Amino acid sequence: MKKLPVLIVGAGPTGLMLACELARHGISFRIIDKKPESTKGSNATWIQTRTLEIFDAIGTLDPFLKIGHRCNAINFYEKGVQLSTLSLNQLDSIYHFILMVPQKDTEHLLAKKLAEYKINVERSSELVDVKQMNDGVECTIRKGDGNIENIKTNWLIACDGVNSTVRERCGIKFPGEDLTEQFMVADAQMDSHLPSDEIHVFFDKGNIFPDRATLFSAFPWGSKNYRLSANLYLSHPRQNFTEPEVREVVAERTYGNYVVNSVSWISPFWIHGKIVKRLRDNFIFLLGDAAHAHSPAGGQGMNSGIQDAFNLAWKLSLVIKKKAHLSLLDSYQAERYPIDKNIVKQTEYLTKMVIFDKSFFKNLKNFSQKLSYYPYLSKNIGKELTQLNTRYKKSLIIDYNKNLSRKSPRQGERAPNVLIDDNNFLYRYFNHPLHTVLIFLGNNPKKDFLTKIKLLQQSLNSNFSKILKTFLIAKENSNNQKGYICDVNGLLHQRYNVIKPAVYIIRPDNYIGYYSDKFTLSDIKKFLSKYLLK
Repeated sequence: MKKLPVLIVGAGPTGLMLACELARHGISFRIIDKKPESTKGSNATWIQTRTLEIFDAIGTLDPFLKIGHRCNAINFYEKGVQLSTLSLNQLDSIYHFILMVPQKDTEHLLAKKLAEYKINVERSSELVDVKQMNDGVECTIRKGDGNIENIKTNWLIACDGVNSTVRERCGIKFPGEDLTEQFMVADAQMDSHLPSDEIHVFFDKGNIFPDRATLFSAFPWGSKNYRLSANLYLSHPRQNFTEPEVREVVAERTYGNYVVNSVSWISPFWIHGKIVKRLRDNFIFLLGDAAHAHSPAGGQGMNSGIQDAFNLAWKLSLVIKKKAHLSLLDSYQAERYPIDKNIVKQTEYLTKMVIFDKSFFKNLKNFSQKLSYYPYLSKNIGKELTQLNTRYKKSLIIDYNKNLSRKSPRQGERAPNVLIDDNNFLYRYFNHPLHTVLIFLGNNPKKDFLTKIKLLQQSLNSNFSKILKTFLIAKENSNNQKGYICDVNGLLHQRYNVIKPAVYIIRPDNYIGYYSDKFTLSDIKKFLSKYLLK
């Protein structure tokens, strides 16, 4: 029986993301998918700002920016009249937009990145049986030619979607509910006078149920191409729709703001609100749609799966390399489950409110007024929507002991990316699979203090060279010295709200694990030893 460290089942965006990360960390694995080809449709189109940062971290962002269509705002309409705009220009990122990319292209670019590591997806390879043992998982795979292969893997990763074979074979329950309301999605070419770099969402009162809202959304991805979505209020479910029906829905619900030229793809879909209770079952991990399914409201699904993968990959890599305690893997459940559960809950709530709540239009007007009067509201909602505000609040591998003001990035939050100057930004220093220690020198550090800090840096580099990288952040020009980040304009100190010297430890997934304004080597070692081995 063949043995390997990791077997990934499912080569959608979540599985491909995990594969790219494991490859970047130097872990051996195989990735299989029962489908003979990758996704051919547009499917998930939203790439949120946080996902753009993740793609940057793994070195594949530029191709996405080259083919993707940037959307800078979301507009809301009632009866064809604009009510409000949710602007994304205040996002706390160097990417002030959502990128629209058809899922087929997302999978293609991730697979292309994976191929740089000389690894390809094994297609037409179906997992048909799973058996957990005391020291791993025995898997039976049926190849496209009918041959059977038996594999024993230390870790089995389920990225195989809502109808996960791994989940079903292991008897893992998937509690939740299916909404009865049917939706229709389509890809179309349309003419419109509305801004083509913004998303447009239309609400109206239905003809069949006047006390319930109709919903129509148009998501542009360039060259007059759009993804369309609408609820239908059908008395009986349908599997097929025609181009004339799409044209009718567009004309009726957008009040002439869009004119359909052609329709290339139409599909029905239903909304599910489900999540497993445990994202890990001994040697098996569940990620993305295999673990949680929810309304597409706000384009959260694919992006939350990619974040699942980014969270797990570095932890699993360290454990496999014997650089971390096995207990580190428990933090995947502790960190991702509350986030994923909240996304399921929120998207389900929003969808039900739109479709079933009789007070929806009153709430819509109130929301639109607040959005216009309070600019900070756009900023907060934008951070929530684009997953920039994800915070791990209860994790055993994060040190929350030091209280920080709300102006400072806090433990468990994503480390803010900062444009340091015209050609450089902070995340460029995170482009490695290690922890990053940022030692801010503050304003006018004294000479004896600088000596102490440099000794601390040398000790950390000496003791943890295979686990972390350290950088001194100085406001004075460092003449490109190794281990320094030059912050002459003070933008890093300003964004991190640092006046006096301070130290941040950033995890490989760009989240803050530790903060202190003390510079004691023993305290830092104590934190690192929670889960890391030398």
